[in-house]
Amino acid sequence: MLNELNPNPAYVIGKKWDFLAWNKAADAVFTINKVSPPHDYNLMWRQFTDPVWKEGSEDWERVSRRMIAEFRTSRARYLNDDSFDKLIEDLKGTSADFTRMWQYHEVPSSLDGYKRLLHPTLGVIEFEHVTLQFPNEPDQRIMIYMPQSTTKSRLEHYFTHE
Repeated sequence: MLNELNPNPAYVIGKKWDFLAWNKAADAVFTINKVSPPHDYNLMWRQFTDPVWKEGSEDWERVSRRMIAEFRTSRARYLNDDSFDKLIEDLKGTSADFTRMWQYHEVPSSLDGYKRLLHPTLGVIEFEHVTLQFPNEPDQRIMIYMPQSTTKSRLEHYFTHE
C-alpha cells in the first residue's frame, strides 16, 4: 500500500515512534534510510538530532512541542517499557531543545494539516499531512503527506529521473 502512494510520502510508525515501513517518496523527503545512531529509525530522535530536519522545518519549535506532547501520551501507555526511558534519556543527553520542551507537559493536539519544508535537494515543498491509526494495531499509525501541486510535480520529476 505504501508503494502505491508514491509520489506521496508515507510511512508507518510504532508505539515508540520508530519507523516500521515507508515508501520511496518518504525516504526521499525524510531520509529515513540515513543512519542516525543509536536510534537509527526513530522519528523523535531525528526531529531533535538531525540538523537537516531542524533547518528544513518552517516552524520547528511549535511542531516539536506538539510532537513531544503526543509522544508523552504514547509513553504514558507503556510506563514499564524501559526502551522508552532509554530513548528519552538519550534525547535529554543529546538535545537541549528536547530537555527544555520535555518539561512543559502540554496537552496533545493533532499534528495533521499543512506542512512546509525546505528540502536540501527539492527546495521548498508543501504538503497536507494526515495521520491514520490502524484499528487492529492502535500503536501503529500511518502518516501520509499529500503534496501541493508544485511539490507533486517536483516529486514526480524526481522519481522519473532517478
